[in-house]
Amino acid sequence: MTSSTPAPSTSKGAIRRGKAPAVVGWSWLDNLIHVHPVITVAMYTPVIIACVWFAIAREQAGSWALMGWAAAGYVTWTLSEYWGHRIVLHYEPEKGFGARLHYILHGVHHDYPQDARRSILSPLLSIPMVAGTIYLASGPGSLPLTFGAGYAIGYLTYDLCHLYLHHATPKNRLMRRLRSLHMRHHFRDDTCGFGISAPYWDELFGTSVARRPRRSTARSGGRTA
Repeated sequence: MTSSTPAPSTSKGAIRRGKAPAVVGWSWLDNLIHVHPVITVAMYTPVIIACVWFAIAREQAGSWALMGWAAAGYVTWTLSEYWGHRIVLHYEPEKGFGARLHYILHGVHHDYPQDARRSILSPLLSIPMVAGTIYLASGPGSLPLTFGAGYAIGYLTYDLCHLYLHHATPKNRLMRRLRSLHMRHHFRDDTCGFGISAPYWDELFGTSVARRPRRSTARSGGRTA
């Protein structure tokens, strides 16, 4: 058990090195709120396999149709990624429970961007998003389960891409571009650049960090106001 629960940063934008302390007063609960990347892969890979297997076994559609629904699920995830990041993760109440929840779910990642566990979306959000989409699509919506598989693949792609951008040095042009855009979100202007694996939504919705000039007022730790 940790001795105390850390408060959100009083100086917004302060960047800290190393691993973040527990965001709640119990280390075991912190390990459930923020999991190791391997746990995330182990959780969702069987879900993807099961969705594909059941879709094929039930003959829900032809092979091309199943792949089309998987692609639709993937695109749906990219919209969830963009709007979830923009509206949910960057909704920052000034105080109270809302401010605490924001710090637990996302603020800690901005304070400790090199902590791998904080670079993975918390199961508090990923489980309802993936499970809810599969339920709504395969239940009342009666869509092929490959839609859910595509959504889960999109989520895993996002999480692993986000982890890679923070902890690797990309060699190819695409990943270098994605890393550049995401680092600008972290260290230049966190009011834009919400599409991490799908930055084209930022272009469409007018929040492209590539089109924003550098702000002039410096923040502590290298971020700008």
